[in-house]
Amino acid sequence: MAEAIVGPLVGKLQEMAVSEAKALVAVNDDIRGLRDRLMWMQAFLRHADPRRRDTSDELIRVWLKQTRDVAFDAEDAIDDYSLKVDLSSQEPEGRLGVHIATDKSNILSL
Repeated sequence: MAEAIVGPLVGKLQEMAVSEAKALVAVNDDIRGLRDRLMWMQAFLRHADPRRRDTSDELIRVWLKQTRDVAFDAEDAIDDYSLKVDLSSQEPEGRLGVHIATDKSNILSL
């Protein structure tokens, strides 16, 4: 009798673990993508920022400003994510996936 109750619970726990693992893998891929984009931004800013003073090209100035703004937004999103991960270690199990899904959509919206 008890086995009939425990069996489905084990299956449910396995499904939850697989779901959490998939979410973590997806977030890891997204973090790599964000890292690559930030590396491109950093290279652009390093290259273009010193030239900003030497140019009257408004396009370069606007592009620099917008690139910096996006980089700061990404930094804020990463800080928020890190804080939620830290807080989730203090929450009951199973809540990390909710935070990951929310933060993933916030980061990808940048």
